[in-house]
Amino acid sequence: MSIQKQERTPSWTGLGVGTDRKSFLDAISSQIPDYEADKAAEAVFCALSERLSGSWVAHLREQLSPDVRELLRGCHRHHGEAPAKLDRDDFYLMVANHLNAEPENVRLVLHGVFSALHAQITEGEAKKLEQQLPAWLQGTWAAARMHVDRPY
Repeated sequence: MSIQKQERTPSWTGLGVGTDRKSFLDAISSQIPDYEADKAAEAVFCALSERLSGSWVAHLREQLSPDVRELLRGCHRHHGEAPAKLDRDDFYLMVANHLNAEPENVRLVLHGVFSALHAQITEGEAKKLEQQLPAWLQGTWAAARMHVDRPY
């Protein structure tokens, strides 16, 4: 009798271990139950789309399943604009304002969304994206990938 190895379901691209929208939002909810998962994802994606180049936002969207992609459409007011070089405070404030949350809770929100996002993309893509992030955001991205240093 042999034991079969359970394999992860590949994402729609066949590259990662992506899931559908419900599973993605459930993963966020498990990390940050005090926030609406879809709003948290939209807030973080909006800030990322403001900070990353349009080509990187498009590249990231392509890594996601079609029903999760919708959350990364970016804020309507940012379409067609060049990315802003937001500093840490402005980035955190953008997420906080989007969620109507306290700025000191934003790192927890980022960690929860980043953790769920890591399950959507391959390790290689996660590393490429990390290189596009400013140094002050790379630590949160890496901690979420390794499921460590979850802020409280």
